[in-house]
Amino acid sequence: MAKSDVFRFFDLPPELRCAILTQLLVSDSTVVLHNATLFSPPLSELTGILNIFLVNAQMYREASAIFYSENGFILNAQSHRLPVHLTSQGGFLSEEGQNARRRVRKLTVHLIRIGGEFERVLGPALTDMVLKGSLRDLTLRLGPPSWRTRATRSVDPDMVHRPPFQALLRLLSDPYLEKVEFVGWRVHMSVFCPFHQRKHPSTKTDHESVDDQGLAVLRNGPDWVELDWRALVETYGTGQPIVRIGERSY
Repeated sequence: MAKSDVFRFFDLPPELRCAILTQLLVSDSTVVLHNATLFSPPLSELTGILNIFLVNAQMYREASAIFYSENGFILNAQSHRLPVHLTSQGGFLSEEGQNARRRVRKLTVHLIRIGGEFERVLGPALTDMVLKGSLRDLTLRLGPPSWRTRATRSVDPDMVHRPPFQALLRLLSDPYLEKVEFVGWRVHMSVFCPFHQRKHPSTKTDHESVDDQGLAVLRNGPDWVELDWRALVETYGTGQPIVRIGERSY
């Protein structure tokens, strides 16, 4: 083969390179953040494709820009403590993962609780992804399906006034976020009851009851209920609101 016949990917027009890389790197499903490789099944097929990042510096710039901005990602923190694979060296929430997480545009976070680790680790990381990164579309899901078991769980009436929950409210109201959803499992703490739509119990549709632990159960309803986070911020927010002024500096 003559040297002139060699196909050179970077001789293609930028828009054509973008179209090709989009086909390779954008998944129809959300990408689960797992271990240092960022993946878990059923998306493991992407791990081989990401070797394209290693071709050269230009390929890394173009391919990673598409990968992080066009895919949706899921961070699963449905445990009493943040999973070690997220916080250990090279993990998504580690210092080494800062550059990668700042490039994510769309993220869903599954939480089991809003406690000290949210205030100290997860909340600041998410805030940094917004203020110094590309995060613009955030969904927070509170309460895993395991809540169906209704294990003993004491309800803290002052939870909404404590620093971790206040950190959550500040995050939700960040003006740089373009799309925000806050969703609760149908078995949820009664403090959230005024902040989701309920239908009249005399109908054959959704209605709600509260047990002796203060947990509300939406019966005959969807597994997840969308919470009015703006009303939550207005009712329980105590900090100064973040105001968007001009453009960010990097």
